[in-house]
Amino acid sequence: MYSTNCLSSDDIYYIENNEIYLENNGDVLELRENAKILSFKNSFNILAKNILDPDDLKKFEQILSYDITSLVKDYKIESEKISDVNYSAKISVNFNPSKVKDFFVKNGIRLNIFISESYLVFPLYKKFNTLFLWDKDNLWYNSLLSEYDQQSLLKLYFPKKNHINKLRISPNNIIEKNSKKISDFLKIYKKKKAIIIFLEENFDIKKNNFKIKLSISVFNNGNFSTINLTNKDSLPDDSNLSQVDLIAKIVINDLQNWWKNKIDYESASDEKQKKYIINVNNRNIKNSIIIEEILSGIIGKGNLKIKELKTNSTIYEIITNYTIKQINLGLESKNLKLMKIDMEKNKFSIENY
Repeated sequence: MYSTNCLSSDDIYYIENNEIYLENNGDVLELRENAKILSFKNSFNILAKNILDPDDLKKFEQILSYDITSLVKDYKIESEKISDVNYSAKISVNFNPSKVKDFFVKNGIRLNIFISESYLVFPLYKKFNTLFLWDKDNLWYNSLLSEYDQQSLLKLYFPKKNHINKLRISPNNIIEKNSKKISDFLKIYKKKKAIIIFLEENFDIKKNNFKIKLSISVFNNGNFSTINLTNKDSLPDDSNLSQVDLIAKIVINDLQNWWKNKIDYESASDEKQKKYIINVNNRNIKNSIIIEEILSGIIGKGNLKIKELKTNSTIYEIITNYTIKQINLGLESKNLKLMKIDMEKNKFSIENY
């Protein structure tokens, strides 16, 4: 079995366990090479779907020819099976971030590469006047979890279905918007935000079909805000069968696009570049180096410059198209946030979030 360097599963550029199936032509080396190239293409399509909004994804799909191998950093054949008839393999692919970014920029395609902090999911389900949340019969929970891609930019956390969670918070606590109960539950799992996905299915006996009601909201710092589905018209209605799986697919896809829209990049031609001064505490050298790497990852290494070195801090100057709000979205998953340090608009310190 062939493998290359160890890969990091935490990286959005790492696409894990692509399953490849080919007809066995008798040449193992040729089969492996064909499987490798096919896994590169499949993986890059998955990556593009994860980091591009729908309009830019369409632009990418119109690119007919490019050197996919040049974008790959390394890969690993996790397993393979060879029979007299077939060849199958699972291959993980790790893409080169800078080359991927250059590829999309050269093709006029915007990137959304900020990973969200983890949102705790409340998959609330009502069917035949019965409410489900942490119950083993909550099919809505199962369908949402099944559709969720761990490698997407939007990070979702699904608490386990068990009696302990039933005692901690009930469906009615959520419907009644009991902020204290929700906040206390989030603290148990060390989360700051939640997404409430409430699906109600009712069967109309006279019409012999299901009617659905769907609502999605975010809970953050004691406040609730509604997420409006962009694909609401595609939701199935008036069906004589339950469509929970299909609805879950639409919802998860829409939530991923919701996150990407929050961090939508504005190009230099659309918005003037901004200059910010960032103060990073140097008392812990290791942490300050990590913070520098995080900032570089968000705005690009060439846009981050050391302006001044002090005994206890480093002063950086950054030039970017991103707003402070967008940069903070990128920092949230690292438990960091930019905070103003004086009355001037462009001076900030970086603090724990």
